[in-house]
Amino acid sequence: MELNFSETKTKSGVSLWTLCSPNYNSVAVGVLVRCGTRDEIWPKEAGIAHALEHMHFQGTKNFPNSMKLSEYIEETGGGMYAKTNSERTFYFVRIPANYVERAMYILGEQLERSIFPEEKIPIEMKNIIQEIKRKKDDPRGYLWRSSQEFIYNGHPLSRDNLGTEESLVTFTRDDFLEFKKRYYNPSNYVFIAVGNIKEKHALNLFDKYFNNKTEGIPNNRKIEKVIVPSDRVLIKHRDMNQLHISLNALVGQGKDKSSLYLEFFSDMISGGMSFPLNQEIRDKRGLCYSVNANLYRYSDIGRFDIYMGTDPKRYKEAIDATLEVIKKSKSDANLLNKVKNLRLGKLMLGYEDTRDVIYLTANDILFFGRPRGVEEIKKEIEEVKIENIKESVDKYLNPESIFTTMLAPKDFTV
Repeated sequence: MELNFSETKTKSGVSLWTLCSPNYNSVAVGVLVRCGTRDEIWPKEAGIAHALEHMHFQGTKNFPNSMKLSEYIEETGGGMYAKTNSERTFYFVRIPANYVERAMYILGEQLERSIFPEEKIPIEMKNIIQEIKRKKDDPRGYLWRSSQEFIYNGHPLSRDNLGTEESLVTFTRDDFLEFKKRYYNPSNYVFIAVGNIKEKHALNLFDKYFNNKTEGIPNNRKIEKVIVPSDRVLIKHRDMNQLHISLNALVGQGKDKSSLYLEFFSDMISGGMSFPLNQEIRDKRGLCYSVNANLYRYSDIGRFDIYMGTDPKRYKEAIDATLEVIKKSKSDANLLNKVKNLRLGKLMLGYEDTRDVIYLTANDILFFGRPRGVEEIKKEIEEVKIENIKESVDKYLNPESIFTTMLAPKDFTV
């Protein structure tokens, strides 16, 4: 299987990245829009990037409602997807290869010919408000959101992608049209096609279904510095039994090598049940049901996060044991080799599914300006050294750099 990308340009000058192979039975095609929550004007536009994504599913010129729009893809066995985060919005369709033109047609309809029916706006905004309420009811989701707000301390990355209930109920059709005019144009698009499709065919379809005029202003957003909060601990209380803990640290830019090394380290301590966090915190001590680490990449400054839920009476033991895992694991060369095998295996398994490939591709383009081929990623994995891991952990994950956010029972005190 050929697992390298090639780049061509559409008539409007948009980059089209394609990975073509007859070994796939499906095709995933997508449009990456360089626009996200951090580009909103707060508080009046809070959540409009994500809300606009929702409205692109509510009817187009040729598919007047959400049922007609989704039915056109779903009746083939395919699926329509979209996701908004702080820095980008990504729309894509995965479909059997013989229906690929349907996928392109739908993407063009959504991004070029959505009608934003007035009567659907309040209904869909109510759905997003329910999404906000669901996240608030989920301790882990609420803790993640609280940690993001705490450590980013007013920076645009501290914003909730869902926005606020107060702003959502005010959005009008004109608000969506204005925001879309500001960011949705060829200068902020990247096209992606992955699967059983030839590059020329993909190019012809994008040219057929998307505006060929180059217009609009590129979203060259300002990089802002995070003002590090003076407090290192934030505690929120709720009527609950467990104490939920998030240990966080601010890290480097998404494209930095240090982010790669810390991503490796998150797997070194939390790659599965056989890795140190689960073995030490759960299996040996019985401190929690779930514990894991993750790295979240952003263009200017990222975030390392370790989450656990534990008995409030044993929270100090849980935190101390976690810090000890970090200290011991950062120099464990055998553990690094185990993670190299894990990541190589996940890489090959991921490339069996065009949906996984296109999502990985979108993230690569956002941070590196282009997708990385399999051989490049394999080489990158193989070249990581334990010295790289230790240096990055010492720099970013030392105890003095860690913030602690807790969602605690009402009677909990430190």
